[in-house]
Amino acid sequence: MRTLALLLLATLTLFPGTRASAQNEAEELRERVVNSVGGMDALHQLKDVEYTYTSKRGTSTERYIFDGEISYGMSTTKEGKRRRQYFDGENVRVWIDDVETTDENELKSALFTRKTNYYWLAMMQKMSDPGLQFAYAGTREFEGIDYDLLDVTFNDNVGVAKDRYLLYVNPHTGLVDQFLFTVMAYERATPIMMKYTYDTFANGVKLPVVSQSHGALNWEGDLDPKAKWGARWRTNFSFNNGFEKNTIYLPRIK
Repeated sequence: MRTLALLLLATLTLFPGTRASAQNEAEELRERVVNSVGGMDALHQLKDVEYTYTSKRGTSTERYIFDGEISYGMSTTKEGKRRRQYFDGENVRVWIDDVETTDENELKSALFTRKTNYYWLAMMQKMSDPGLQFAYAGTREFEGIDYDLLDVTFNDNVGVAKDRYLLYVNPHTGLVDQFLFTVMAYERATPIMMKYTYDTFANGVKLPVVSQSHGALNWEGDLDPKAKWGARWRTNFSFNNGFEKNTIYLPRIK
């Protein structure tokens, strides 16, 4: 990937017209990714969501308001206590067994989890957000499909950390079937491979219902033979629940 990037840079420097062409190709690919999942407007029309998120760490009830990216999650600690995390778009709060805590580790973990869980759900729609940089990175064969590669980075002061994503865009569907990414908030510069399986909801909105991750060795996508696939599931979706910013963290009245 480094060699490809250097060759691309050299080409763009020697032939300025190629720079515009490559940028146009990247933009067209980005638009196709966003359109393939229904677009941001269709997502916002759903207002909010509640779903069940399951992984090897346990299960959490997730709630988001799409306008403002308000995020709430309720799960259980290792000690069997109920943990509730709430992010209002600026600040994070945490309750353990309904007692609010100011523990720095809990707050740091909550901020990362609230932003990350929301991002993993709406990532493809959020490719239309400002502050992202895109570059077309050629094609790559993976599991019998020749994918278009879209290299994504962030401008300064955008997001929790300046991560990098390499999206594998399916040439037949426009969907991102898998991608490589870093987790610089935890100083993880070696990429991880993530695979998505989507389902289609109201307004043609597609969201990932199964996520599978596997450690990689490099940006060429070679998987770490010492690592294993880990899976996460999203189930029990409900939209337009009437959640409001200052009450989303309260128990639902049935």
